[in-house]
Amino acid sequence: MAENKKMVRGQFISWMKELTPEDKRKQEADLVTKLIQQKAWQEAKVVAVTLSQGFELDTAPLINIAQAMGKVVVIPRTLPKRQMEFVELNQATKFEKSSFGIEEPVNGQVYLSADIDLIIVPGVAFSPTGHRLGFGGGYYDRYLARYTGQTIALALSTQIAGENDWPHEEFDVDVQQVLTCLDK
Repeated sequence: MAENKKMVRGQFISWMKELTPEDKRKQEADLVTKLIQQKAWQEAKVVAVTLSQGFELDTAPLINIAQAMGKVVVIPRTLPKRQMEFVELNQATKFEKSSFGIEEPVNGQVYLSADIDLIIVPGVAFSPTGHRLGFGGGYYDRYLARYTGQTIALALSTQIAGENDWPHEEFDVDVQQVLTCLDK
């Protein structure tokens, strides 16, 4: 089963990388516009989001908008045993490359899951009902399994999947809402 997920993950990543920069920017702007119209976004005081890497949906505009609106933005930091926590992102945040080659905060206030109103959940692919194919580490599934707040995913056109494009396992945690560029 893991091999099938790995193969599907590779295909979706390949499709994401094929988006033209112009098309990707248009889709990202559309998704951010849709997100900020959502009740969960408007009511959230603390929003969790990743710092995007290369081919992923660019989260910098989203972070800037959230901070301009006075929201607290928290970003993930990995911990041993495939766990993670969220740390406040602000001007004092210092970063260091993790073992995954990703910049992670090394300082800042840690927010408990109960203090986070909304998590913008990253992933490689999403089905319309919220099935999520992540990057393969299981960090988000473990965190979301005990998180009770709102979850939303933003899916570029190349990330929209069918319900059965990969096996859904018992530990996979669905996203409550998936916003796509195909939504009207």
